[in-house]
Amino acid sequence: MTEQPPPTPPAPQGLPPLPAGVPPQPGQLPAAVPVAPPQPRGRISLRNPLVSAAIGLVVGLAAVGIPVLLSDDDGGGGFGGGGGRGELSAPAKLDGLRPLAEIQRSNGVAKAEKNADGITKDERKSGERLSEAYGGAAAVMKQYADGDGQTTVTLTAVRSRSPEPYVTYVDPKRLGLVKPLEELKTFGDVSCVLYNQPTNAGSEPAADSVHVTYCQRTGDGLTVQIRPAGSGVANRPEKVADIVNAAWSEMS
Repeated sequence: MTEQPPPTPPAPQGLPPLPAGVPPQPGQLPAAVPVAPPQPRGRISLRNPLVSAAIGLVVGLAAVGIPVLLSDDDGGGGFGGGGGRGELSAPAKLDGLRPLAEIQRSNGVAKAEKNADGITKDERKSGERLSEAYGGAAAVMKQYADGDGQTTVTLTAVRSRSPEPYVTYVDPKRLGLVKPLEELKTFGDVSCVLYNQPTNAGSEPAADSVHVTYCQRTGDGLTVQIRPAGSGVANRPEKVADIVNAAWSEMS
């Protein structure tokens, strides 16, 4: 009788994982630990819990209205972004006009120095508030006047783009007027908001019936606005637009 070889034992099919805290027995291996497939270099996996948490934080902040900077390559021209150079100084003179505080100090009247200091303080505080309104962008406010006080203008400027001026639409014909009470006119790159004294249809508006509320020029990293007062240029929007352009050339 031919002797038969012993049967080949079956190949192991894998061992069940050991309970937590139980060391492997002699001849027994612990259960294999699954390994995540490697990620290609230069790419970030969205399955990474840290990445998922970061994305969730961004989405959550955006949902409640808190802006989040996702990229620092935005060109520096966004509204309120403080684009352009970080410094901003008002011109020493503006289209022949001198700073109002300087005029006060030189006229020799009583309390002139105190009045000038008050004007300077108001201008500084106004510039700080303007900067806060634009998210910390460099900003300045300054008042200018001519020698006899007939022309007075207020300059405000900020290192940021601003929305273009806007006025409501009202059909002047429906009101029986020659011009609308509020009007927007552009002079090149400058937009001016005007108030027109009511003139009945069929009549000619007087030259001084138009009043400049303000004129503005805006672009990437700079907004310049001029508000006139007095009888010098308040009825001349083209002249106020020229002053805006003069300030723009000095500050851009």
